[in-house]
Amino acid sequence: MTDTPQVGDVMKDTTTNRVGKVMGFTGPYVQLRPLGGGIEWDARPERLTPTSPAEALSAGMAEANSRSWQGVSVATNSGLPAAVQNPRTTKEVSAPSAECALAKRPGYEDLHGDCRETRDVFLPGSAGILLTPRCDCECHIAECQ
Repeated sequence: MTDTPQVGDVMKDTTTNRVGKVMGFTGPYVQLRPLGGGIEWDARPERLTPTSPAEALSAGMAEANSRSWQGVSVATNSGLPAAVQNPRTTKEVSAPSAECALAKRPGYEDLHGDCRETRDVFLPGSAGILLTPRCDCECHIAECQ
């Protein structure tokens, strides 16, 4: 690959044949997360290729199918679970984007402006299946109201 991937790009790791969203960079590695969420993995930048819309859609559907096989139900016009329930308070505990999480550290405050997860992204042609949830950071609440 000749171009450096950017945070938020959807890339295919040719070493593992997995498709993921670029979440950040650690040393010589690019950190990727499965499109439907999950555990990040490290990949070498030279082993990444851009995905076609069809590949991204296929990977998103595979993630959604994997969740349904594991017992996570998806109702029509509802998103995939973007947050977990806290059993003690029964309130949703959400996660900010990688940029907003890093922006909470001293010296990185300006990264809030780089967050691309300012709206929910639904799987194209689906009945409301959420592909990427909106960042729930406080800095985006005013933008959505």
